[in-house]
Amino acid sequence: MEFIDREKELKILEREWKRKPSFVVLYGRRRVGKTRLIREFSKEKKVFFFTFPEAIKEAQMREFKKELSRFFDDELILKLETDSWYDLFKYLASKLEAETLMVFDEFTYAIKSDRKILSDLQRVWDHELSRKSVMLILSGSLLGMMWDDVLSYASPLYGRRTRSMHLKPMDYLNSLRFFGDPEYGIQAYMLVGGIPHYLKIAREYSSAEKFLYEEFLSDYGFFYDEPYVILGEELRELRTYFSILRAIAEGNTRLEEIANFLGLPARSVYPYLENLLRLGLVKREKPLFGDRKVSLYRISDPMLLTWFTLVYPQMDRISLGTATLENIYKVFSVRFEDLAREFLILKKPFEFSQIGRWWWRGKEIDIVAINEDTAYLIEVKWKDLSKKDTRRILSLLKEKAKDVRFKGEFKHGIIARSIEGKEQFELAFDLEDILE
Repeated sequence: MEFIDREKELKILEREWKRKPSFVVLYGRRRVGKTRLIREFSKEKKVFFFTFPEAIKEAQMREFKKELSRFFDDELILKLETDSWYDLFKYLASKLEAETLMVFDEFTYAIKSDRKILSDLQRVWDHELSRKSVMLILSGSLLGMMWDDVLSYASPLYGRRTRSMHLKPMDYLNSLRFFGDPEYGIQAYMLVGGIPHYLKIAREYSSAEKFLYEEFLSDYGFFYDEPYVILGEELRELRTYFSILRAIAEGNTRLEEIANFLGLPARSVYPYLENLLRLGLVKREKPLFGDRKVSLYRISDPMLLTWFTLVYPQMDRISLGTATLENIYKVFSVRFEDLAREFLILKKPFEFSQIGRWWWRGKEIDIVAINEDTAYLIEVKWKDLSKKDTRRILSLLKEKAKDVRFKGEFKHGIIARSIEGKEQFELAFDLEDILE
């Protein structure tokens, strides 16, 4: 299968390969493509590749010895009696002669089973591996554990890494390469984001409706229980986190609104929001102008937004086979704003140094992009607009602009699914512009 995107990441890894010895920490959420990236990078290299199973330490060590035996063609290692990772890492280091890439994939499963593996690896790296022509990649999907146990100042491995890489989902332009039909591809991207594994599932269908009914609104669908997998590995008290995400999906975007939805004091909800922010599942937005103390919270993971908008409220109906797509417009309208912002950042139809949102006293502007002397105010609509619609929206936008505290020139624009006579408007973009 064609390997899509990740040119930048491959160049960075190749640079680390040339500067051996090197120690790379690669992390990112599940299914973002870490293992596939490493496999692509490791082609034509001598590589010791071990994926830690989610198992007890004894089972992990048994599998590790099997991989050592295979790699070095040495069955004696299978008879080694030890309960120490230090002994196995030291054996690995002692046997390495030619330049070698070592990959410890899903390393967080090893930490969960035995935290001492961190200090054992540190000792062997300091005294043996760092003196050889090797490159070590530690890869993990449990973000909290990677930050706290591998990258933090308190970690035994602190100061050893030569590079850390947080692998993010793909942008929409590369995500579209999975699809023959770009219009369906952009809808799939809005529904599940740039996670390669999700996009591969989506491209098996020809329409968003079929994809959603088969994979979200079916108790046998892939995404039916995916949030339990994603959140369950990182967080406890899932009921509270699910309630927070549902509150946000239903339009409760301020801390007080979320707390009221849960029936809890705001101060007790805030730590949960901080955890979701840290994991990148929720984002906090502040207006570019106006009261910066007022924050809005939005679900930043597209799959979770789709799931908490469509699936979670209909769990009973899904089991009865009566679930509907009546709220799908909510997903597309929110995600089209994200897509519009991404389009402006990637394609730069005009120059700007900052981009965000604006709101004040019940008024909102979807996108505000500014440079030193110009503020571009953009409304975003997941609709097919007539000339009359566009003029009306731009007129309302100009009224809102009177309350925006900016001392430069204002330019007003619109991004919509389609715009009749868009060439008649100075700043008008639609799906055709986004997809080209």
